[in-house]
Amino acid sequence: MKRRIGSVNTLHQQNASMQIKFDKTDLLHNQIPHEDPLVINLTVVECLVRRVLIDPGSSANVMPRDTFDQLEINPDRLKPTGNPLLGFDGKRVEPIGMVEVAVYAVERVLMESFMVIEIHPSYNLLMGRGWIHRVQGVPSTLHQVMRCLGPDSTKIEQSRPERTTRVGVGLTEREKQELIDFLSHNANVFVWSHLDMPGISPLVSCHSLNVDPNARPVKQR
Repeated sequence: MKRRIGSVNTLHQQNASMQIKFDKTDLLHNQIPHEDPLVINLTVVECLVRRVLIDPGSSANVMPRDTFDQLEINPDRLKPTGNPLLGFDGKRVEPIGMVEVAVYAVERVLMESFMVIEIHPSYNLLMGRGWIHRVQGVPSTLHQVMRCLGPDSTKIEQSRPERTTRVGVGLTEREKQELIDFLSHNANVFVWSHLDMPGISPLVSCHSLNVDPNARPVKQR
């Protein structure tokens, strides 16, 4: 593992460059029609957590017990909570406790509270609407993208928050905005891992690590 429509309209009236929108280019890499939920990756407790479900219908962030254990969070940090969760089947679920951990996304580090529950879902974390609002996010399950406003109100794509880059601090505000707009507009030409380039022959490109084959691997977080 390591919405309001009025709000968007207000942003558009204040500054067109701050508008959050989705268009046909966002659908190019999706199989349409689909009924997939919006699942992303997030960095939590300095670990990359895959398969994070974005759920605007949930009032709470949820952390399965397996994820809690794999993040190696000290059980002493669990706080009791008297608020049961209501599942989709209408049954009440009693949390093991609540824990507050750091979530890294959209140039922010937010301390988020999670309900730790003894469940075994297909996702590793569930992020509710409270977190979505705090990062000024607008998720779209259709486009499989979540877009947010950064701390400086610049637009950032957050479908995969680990895919970020930094811009030079010496740039003027105009240069910074032009560079962000350029990178956002051409995001589809960048690849972030070999998984984005399937079918490439090793005769064309091959990567190897120059390490001692007799060295003993060391496990680290």
